[in-house]
Amino acid sequence: MNLEKVAIDIRPRTPWEAIDIGFLLARRWYRRLWLIWMLTAVPGLLLFIAAGLILPGSGTKWALFLFWFCKPFYEPPVLMWVSKALFDEQSTTQEILTEIKKSLSFKWLLTMLLLRLSPFRSFSLPVVQLEKLDGKKKKQRLALLQDASEIAILLTVSGFFLEITLTFSLLMTLFLLIPDELRWVDFGTFVFLPDKWLLLLCYLTSCSIIAPLYICAGFMMYISRRVQLEAWDIEIGFKRIRQRLERKKNGATRALVAGFLLTSFTLAAVPGIGRADEPDPQAAKAAITKVLQQKDFDQKVTVYRWVPKKKETPETKSNWAEFWKQLFTYLEEISKNIAPLMARYGEFLLWCCAGGIMGFFLFKYSKLRQWLDWRFTGQRDSAAPEILFGLDLRPESLPERIDTACLQLLEEGHKREALSLLYRGTLSILVNRRHLAIRSSFTEDECCIEVRKNRPAKESGFFTDLTSMWVFLAFGHRDPDLEACRNLVNRWESLYGVPL
Repeated sequence: MNLEKVAIDIRPRTPWEAIDIGFLLARRWYRRLWLIWMLTAVPGLLLFIAAGLILPGSGTKWALFLFWFCKPFYEPPVLMWVSKALFDEQSTTQEILTEIKKSLSFKWLLTMLLLRLSPFRSFSLPVVQLEKLDGKKKKQRLALLQDASEIAILLTVSGFFLEITLTFSLLMTLFLLIPDELRWVDFGTFVFLPDKWLLLLCYLTSCSIIAPLYICAGFMMYISRRVQLEAWDIEIGFKRIRQRLERKKNGATRALVAGFLLTSFTLAAVPGIGRADEPDPQAAKAAITKVLQQKDFDQKVTVYRWVPKKKETPETKSNWAEFWKQLFTYLEEISKNIAPLMARYGEFLLWCCAGGIMGFFLFKYSKLRQWLDWRFTGQRDSAAPEILFGLDLRPESLPERIDTACLQLLEEGHKREALSLLYRGTLSILVNRRHLAIRSSFTEDECCIEVRKNRPAKESGFFTDLTSMWVFLAFGHRDPDLEACRNLVNRWESLYGVPL
């Protein structure tokens, strides 16, 4: 580590100034840092996707969780490259990855996993990665460096919220790019689709944008703290003084001797030099007096300007001021007496409040579980709705052969009545026979989501196409193609072609 080749001005800085310097470094080498981060993050994401397909449950949820949890594993290569570039040691990406590969060990992997739970991760990673300390020495070093480093917590929290904000901004941008004619879902359904692959891709993009800034900011906070503790600025100053003196040492001595000899020879060669007559003080005084008596020096000018008057304001005692002063003094004394009691019973009150909040949520469990997740563990409402979207779903209100009745209505030119009957019959079968948890408060999109979750792909695809055609006809007033309507009736017959 050569302090003389450092790329920044070494001096004591506040944590906020250090974060600004880190952002400047990230902007300077952003393309290289982004590429290094992606070379380590993308293979990890592919591995997590493969693991999510094996694990029970949604594969995208597992991949998203594992990718977020293992974020410290993507940061050491970026930190290694920045630490070398800061001291004018340009390394290739292959060299950095090779050096990281050599440092892999079980202890290193365990340290990175534990570092994931630390709010000081951006500040502690340079100690683990660059100084390579472990055990008691690492704890002592972190305790020394982390003194007055609370800003690192704010940096971690800010980075997290920036990633979330950028992720949903990307999703919103993609959602707005969909034409209105093709947008049949709302934003919530578009973001939280059952597979969530788009959410995973947008989160990877936002993390790759924020990661170089976050790593460089934490690294510069670490460097700033070392400058304060080890006085790097003083060391650099002394080194520069020594180098400057060494350069001037020999040349200054020779120049001094040459100048002395040249001056001596000059004084000896020029006659009368050095013996100039000194001026007469009296003559000089008379000349100065004569000059001052001239017209140009004998003028007086009076200048007027506004100046504020000095007013003495008498001090007046205010009864209100005395009242507030006594009140705050009294409150201060009371707080000093109450503080020990609050410290003694504060933990008990905190646990009481936490218990009350948990009890409230448990009391509201039956209502909140439906808002959080329709597939939440628990008993669902067994009562099936009889009317949905104003459509009567009772089996006795429908004809015995729905497909035949729909084809007859289509032949008579009543497309709206035919699709309404087909849609109503499908909902009735899903609710009464398939026992789907479709509630009277559901929208058309929510019904599609429930069918996709619980029914086969063929049946869910049919219901999605039927819902789309019905929505376009009922709300968009767009007349569908007759052949497409017949195709839907034939698909319905292959799925539910039995008398009600």
